Amino acid sequence: MPSSIISPENLLDLCEQGVHKALAAGADQAEVFANSGRETEVTFEKNDLNLARSSSETLFGIRVFCDGRLGFATSNRPEELAETAAEAVTMAKASPADPLNGLPEPQPLPQVPFALDPGLLELDAATLTQLGSQLLEWVRSKDPRITIDSGSLSVEEETLAIASSTGIRANYHSVEAGGSLFGMAIDGDEVGSFAYDGDSVQKRADLVPALERAFDRFVQKCVGALGAGEGESFRGPIVLPPDVVEEFLGDLLFVLGADAVRKGKSPLAQKMGSRIASPLLTVVSEGLGLPGYPIEPFDREGIPRQITPLIHEGILCNFMYNSYESRAAGVPSNGHATGGAGSLPGVGPACLRVAPGTTPLSELYAMDRGVIVTRLSGSSNPITGDFSGVVKGGFLVKGGEKRPILETTIAGNLYDCLRNISAISQEVTVFNGTAAFPALRIEDVSITAG
Repeated sequence: MPSSIISPENLLDLCEQGVHKALAAGADQAEVFANSGRETEVTFEKNDLNLARSSSETLFGIRVFCDGRLGFATSNRPEELAETAAEAVTMAKASPADPLNGLPEPQPLPQVPFALDPGLLELDAATLTQLGSQLLEWVRSKDPRITIDSGSLSVEEETLAIASSTGIRANYHSVEAGGSLFGMAIDGDEVGSFAYDGDSVQKRADLVPALERAFDRFVQKCVGALGAGEGESFRGPIVLPPDVVEEFLGDLLFVLGADAVRKGKSPLAQKMGSRIASPLLTVVSEGLGLPGYPIEPFDREGIPRQITPLIHEGILCNFMYNSYESRAAGVPSNGHATGGAGSLPGVGPACLRVAPGTTPLSELYAMDRGVIVTRLSGSSNPITGDFSGVVKGGFLVKGGEKRPILETTIAGNLYDCLRNISAISQEVTVFNGTAAFPALRIEDVSITAG
C-alpha cells in the first residue's frame, strides 16, 4: 500500500509549529493534536464485490486557553495552521472562563516500538480484491443460505502526533488490516435475523486466520437463527456471549468515567472500595493494549496510558480520568483522555479486558432453562441502570437442548445484573485487538416471549 501520509516525525514538527503560531496569536497555552492516515478498502454488497477505493486524510486539532477560556479549531491543511490557531484564540476569548481549564504537564512515556508490519503496507487494492473474493467464496461454501448484505476488507496506516506549550511531545505510527460482514441466512421464504462479525490485526500473517474465525462466527449466527419458534416467559438466567458483553458494559463504562461522576450522573460516585458486582467480575482498562496488539502509549492529551483495574473481583477500585477531570477531583490523571484531532478530549478506555472465569463455555450454556442473548435491540438508562430490549436471533435453552426463538423481550437493571453474574467462561474472544471478553451468565432476568 503506497503511503502518502505524513511521517510521524514531520507530523510532530507541524504540531510544534502550530503551538508556536497559537502562542503568537495570543494563547496562554496551546496544544496541537494531529492524525494523518491512508486507507485502502474493498467493499461487499449482495454476495459480491462492490468497489475498491483508497483515501487519505490529515487533520489538526488546535486547543488553546486564554485566561482560563477554552477555544478549539480544526484544519486539514498544514499551510493553514496560523489561521486555524487564530480562530481557536478568537473562540477562546469569547468563551466563559473555567478555573479548571488548562493543559497537563508532560510525563515520561514508555518507549514502545511502532506497530508497523511491512507486510500489511504491501496490501494494495488488487491484493485486497483478490483476498476479498476468496473470503466471500469461503463464506458462501460454508452454507449456500448465507446472504451477505454488506461488508468490507481494508488496511489502514496512521500516524499520530501531539505537541503542547507545556512540553508534551509524542508521536506514533501504526498499520492494521481487517474486515467485517453483515447479513443473514435465507431458507426459502424464511429470512433469519441479521448478524454481524469482523476483526482486525496488526500482522499480515494473522489476517486470514482472524477473518476466517470471525466469518465462521458470522455464518454460525446467521444459520443458527433459522427455524426460530416461540419462546417462553419466565424469570431466570441469560447468557451473554463475548460479542454481546461489550454492549452490556457500555452503560457501566459511562458511569465509570470521572465526567459522569462530577456531573452527578454516576450512581457509583460514592461506591469506591465497595462491592458493586459479583466477585467473579474483574474489568481492566489495559494501558498499552492487549498482547500482540499494541496501541499508542499516550492518550489524547499526551499523558501515559496506564493499566487501570476498574473493578477487581467485584470491588470498584478506579474511575477513568483525563486531565480536566483529574483537576476537578484533585487526583492524578490515569491516561484516559479519548478522541482524535477532530474533537476535544473525552473520557474512556482505549482497550478493555474482562478477566476469564473458571467455567467452560459448554457448562455456562448448560442451564435448566435460560436464554442466550445473541443481539439486543432496546434502550437503557445508565443512571438508574434500568434496561429493556428485544433479543434478536436468540436461543432458548431448556432441558439441555438449544433452539432459536422469535423476538423475545428481556428487562432488568444493570446494577442488579452485575451482582447476579453466576459464571464467567474460561474462553475469551479478542475483538479488533482492543477488547477481550469471556461469556457471562446472569441470573434472575425478566424474559417475556411474544
